[in-house]
Amino acid sequence: MLTTVVHTMLQLRRDLYRSRYHLVIIDAVCLGYEAIRLCRQVRTSDAVPILMIVPPNDPDLVVQALGAGADDCMSPPLSVPEFLARANSLIRRASYAYKPPPERQAVFSFAGFRLSLMKRLLLDSAGQIVDLTAAEFDLLLAFCRNPGRLMGRQELMTLTHAGLAGPVARSIDVHVSRLRQKIEADPQRPRLIKTVRLGGYVLTADVVFDDGDAQNPPAVPGHPQT
Repeated sequence: MLTTVVHTMLQLRRDLYRSRYHLVIIDAVCLGYEAIRLCRQVRTSDAVPILMIVPPNDPDLVVQALGAGADDCMSPPLSVPEFLARANSLIRRASYAYKPPPERQAVFSFAGFRLSLMKRLLLDSAGQIVDLTAAEFDLLLAFCRNPGRLMGRQELMTLTHAGLAGPVARSIDVHVSRLRQKIEADPQRPRLIKTVRLGGYVLTADVVFDDGDAQNPPAVPGHPQT
């Protein structure tokens, strides 16, 4: 079985998007509680089985790992036969898993970018992953679902998780600014996400929605169906 070793979250997300893996093993012995964040990020975009290697005698970390989406945990010293048995068990159970319906393959395309709902990924015109936080992804998704429509800060907070970053609607401004840094050719003179003074923001790009059903493409909100 082919094994791939990665050292960053972005590299892992790229590999999970481009290739189908049977199992992800996260080393919490080296990463500590950072492994929990890593596990949670993987789980937001992929249902691949996760086996976490945790330090011995740390039940709190095990509880957090399972809560973050890990499917199983083991502690060193590792027994090779037990490790292989658990890994094969996770892979076998995943093979019986429910397959997502076609509509979950939905992709929004705009200005050369592709926003995948199933993978929760943004790809640029070269097919490279644009690394977004969960708040930035949800914010961009809200814009793509409402192209050409003015959206106020309060509305954006209700449609995204961005409000968790701060107690006031102005936290949206921070996320919009960071999002512009990643998708605008010139963030100081944005052309995709425009600011409307005292109003909010509007996505000016044309958006095409593809749900994988070429025979019956749905209309994008705000755009008439032809």
